[in-house]
Amino acid sequence: MARLGTSFRLVSAVSAGLWHLQGRPLYHSDTKSCISTSRTRSASACQTVRRPCVAVCGDIFMDIMAPIKKLPVWDSDVEAESVKMVPGGSALNQGRQLHSLGVPVRFVGAVGKDAIGHALLEQVSGQGFPTDSIKTFSNLPSSGQRLHDVGAPQQLERVQGVCIVLSGPADRAFVSCYSTTDAFTERDLQEQAHKLEDCTHFHLGGYFNMKGLQSHDFTQFVADAKRSKQWTISLNSQACSNGHWCGEDNHLASFLDHVDLLFVNASEGEHICAALCPDSDRSISALCKRYPELMVVITQGSHGCTAYRHQMPAVYVPAKQTRVVDTTGAGDAFIAGFLSSWLPHAAPKRSEAEQKAIVDACKKGHAVASVVLGREGACVEPVRPRDLKDLE
Repeated sequence: MARLGTSFRLVSAVSAGLWHLQGRPLYHSDTKSCISTSRTRSASACQTVRRPCVAVCGDIFMDIMAPIKKLPVWDSDVEAESVKMVPGGSALNQGRQLHSLGVPVRFVGAVGKDAIGHALLEQVSGQGFPTDSIKTFSNLPSSGQRLHDVGAPQQLERVQGVCIVLSGPADRAFVSCYSTTDAFTERDLQEQAHKLEDCTHFHLGGYFNMKGLQSHDFTQFVADAKRSKQWTISLNSQACSNGHWCGEDNHLASFLDHVDLLFVNASEGEHICAALCPDSDRSISALCKRYPELMVVITQGSHGCTAYRHQMPAVYVPAKQTRVVDTTGAGDAFIAGFLSSWLPHAAPKRSEAEQKAIVDACKKGHAVASVVLGREGACVEPVRPRDLKDLE
């Protein structure tokens, strides 16, 4: 795969104090001022506050957590300290974190009609999370493998989405079954559309896990809602298991025209740029130029995050050092923290007010992520506002 330009070598650039990536000034949050474009307006003229309500749609998994010190290899065994079954999935984690932070959430997704799906709904609803918009697929039991006839080859029934999480000291790996996430389509979303009437923002979590939403019908649903309901739209990509990085039938290429915020980590961003940008320039700058109304927020682990928009200085916000117990779910927590700060404050694009709002949102995201990093599991218990005391 071709390497990207300087924009994706952020870790080395930041550590060396080089704040000009691809000739563009980078606004560092430690500074007291930033370089503005000709389209900048004053903060006092544009700051407004509104009460957000977020429609979160996307993947739901039951995570089987196994903390280990090293990954197993074929024909071997690795001891796990424990094995736990907890609700997961990027979208569900993000929605639960948002809800716990005090943002009203309408969550739309799907589970199977079986013991695993029932246990998942029971656990998250027991924490006060709204589950009335989650669809139950009655024909997708969580029965795993079933031998139909003696001597016949094993055939797989479609199952409730399950993710085996192998969590180590510094990183993690996953083994996933996408049954209910693959089955969820725009028609299932339309069934719940009447419950989203009071929403102001639509967030799609785990995009590459939601193959049934990578369609023209879903794009039209979002475009119509954005126009008629004045929704803003955000998306987090998640890893792409098939390696294509552009969605079914190149869906992502057209869908990003309607997206306001794209959340990716550095690896995901590199792959998406390679898939969507011309061969001559696969940088983050090229992606932003192709989608000039899009803001891309790239998380960089312990090095912090950087936000990009076309014709705006990149905004870098470092992360504070924190004790790491488990990295699983930290990215989802960051997204929830970012949105909880970003959504209530409207500011014109490419303005000083927007740059300040970006810094504040990144700091909130880092704070929420730091709490999750200090706990075991992606979202066993969502972060509450009191958990953030002295962290922002």
